[in-house]
Amino acid sequence: MSYELTAQQLEWQSVARDFAGRKLTPAKHWLEGEEFWNNAKMLSEQGFLGVTLPEEYGGMNLDLFSAILMIEELCRVCPTSGRMVYHTGPGIANFINHLGTPEQKRQYLPKIVAGQYYVALGMSEPDAGSAATDIQTTAVEDGDNYRLNGSKIFVSEGHIADAFVVYARFGHTGKPSDIGAILVERGMPGFSVGVAEENMSGEFQTALYFDDAIVPKANVLVKEQAFKALMGVYNGVRLGYAAQTLGITQAAFDRTCQYVKERKQFGKEICDFQGVQWMIADMYLQLEAARTLLYKAAADALDSKADKTSVSIAKVYVAEAAKKITDDCLQLHGGYGFSKEYPLEWYYRCVRAASIAGGTIQVHKTMLASSVLGKKFDQRK
Repeated sequence: MSYELTAQQLEWQSVARDFAGRKLTPAKHWLEGEEFWNNAKMLSEQGFLGVTLPEEYGGMNLDLFSAILMIEELCRVCPTSGRMVYHTGPGIANFINHLGTPEQKRQYLPKIVAGQYYVALGMSEPDAGSAATDIQTTAVEDGDNYRLNGSKIFVSEGHIADAFVVYARFGHTGKPSDIGAILVERGMPGFSVGVAEENMSGEFQTALYFDDAIVPKANVLVKEQAFKALMGVYNGVRLGYAAQTLGITQAAFDRTCQYVKERKQFGKEICDFQGVQWMIADMYLQLEAARTLLYKAAADALDSKADKTSVSIAKVYVAEAAKKITDDCLQLHGGYGFSKEYPLEWYYRCVRAASIAGGTIQVHKTMLASSVLGKKFDQRK
């Protein structure tokens, strides 16, 4: 499927760009604490949270493509803001929107849209990263509840989250068909959140621990033959992350284009050197190619559920282009790019995660090869 932005999509893109330019402060770090929640409130008041959620829960019922455009524009100025738009729309909140019961939607979605409640994702485990079907966390029926045992790692924003979408095994066959998801709220008996640990980009992540954790049956999202449905929603998260990555990369490129027109060496602006011109041209080509693939993946989505092949193509290209572009941007800034007083080194650290988060680029390339060759490759043999 090809894509062409509609007049409405162009309008939403323009709205996000204008808002970011007027209201957001160019960031050099992820927002935390009071700063984070004040930002969430402002985004909510302006209608940016839950943009893809139904209007009955306070959302705007926009398509995934429109959300991607908005995420990208906001991340060019404040990555935390763009990240919140995708978490509360096509990201983590979408598990509840697409898979939750009517009561779960009424209970959680309005609070998420209001910027008063944050839901994180618990999927990765010590022995199950990109191999998500290897998860060992179990959910065993116990009267009106489920007892959860196991742990999760690398849970982004786990230290501030009010609840978690947790992947768990509801059956005992050892097959992917056992895997479902349940909503676990902070403070439930037997459930604890680990100490926040800072990763390379300055983002905080936590572990989650389930020691006979008691979770009501009413909190189950899906539990049988659900893995495909879960990963269908997760592809929206992957696209949101790619949009975040592209927005940050564009911010690095924008700053670099301005810098090379101002910085002088050997008596002239460094943009007058052919080597610099070619670097700028290469970065621009990679940005445009990455944007085209991301937009195509967004256009291929049906009912806000993205096509897995289009997502893998976009994810791999955006991740690899972002590393190269931000590295070249840092290079052109010289010592200023390497300094923590300026945002270039942070941009690089932020986009580096895109090669790992949401499945490594190597795993996605294997999936793409399987699709192209029409052959399933069993990595366990």
